[in-house]
Amino acid sequence: MKVKEILSLSLILFIFWLGLTASLQPQELIVGAIISIIAAFFSTEVLLGRGMSWGEGFPPSFRGVIFTLYYFPIYLWYEIKAHFQVISIILHPRLPIKPGIVRVPTELDSNYRITGLANSITMTPGTLTVDIDEDEALLYVHWIEIESTEPHKIREALAVPFEKYLRRMHE
Repeated sequence: MKVKEILSLSLILFIFWLGLTASLQPQELIVGAIISIIAAFFSTEVLLGRGMSWGEGFPPSFRGVIFTLYYFPIYLWYEIKAHFQVISIILHPRLPIKPGIVRVPTELDSNYRITGLANSITMTPGTLTVDIDEDEALLYVHWIEIESTEPHKIREALAVPFEKYLRRMHE
C-alpha cells in the first residue's frame, strides 16, 4: 500500500464524513479524521481496484477532488428538484404518472464513472437504475414520469447534468 493512496482515500472519506455529519465541531472533525484514516488503511486494497477494473482516474488527483466538491452542490440541486417533482405527483389528485424503463445512453468511458452516474441517477427520487450495459454504454432506468422516448432527450434529462462532473472527477 502506498501512503499517497491511503491519504487520497482518507481525504475522500473525510469529505463524505463532513457531508454526513454537517458539523464543524472539533471533536466531530477529530473523530471523522481518525475513522477516515482507519477505514482507508483497511479498505484501500479493495477500493483501489486490486483485482478489479475501476478504470483510470482512481485514486483521484487533487483536481479530481476539487471537481468532487463542485459536484455536490450540482447533485444537491437535482436532488431537491426531483423531490419537488415527486411531491407534486404524490399530491396531485389524479396521481399523473407515466412510469417505465428507459434506455439512457452515456458518453462516460470507465466502469468507475458509469457506476457513479448510475448511483447519482438512483439516488435521485423518481428514478432507479435497474441495469447497466457496459458494452453499449447504456443504463436502463426506471423513471416515474417519462418525459420523452427520444434517446438524446432522455440523456439530457437524466445523465448530462452528472456526466460533466463525473468525467472530470476521475481524470
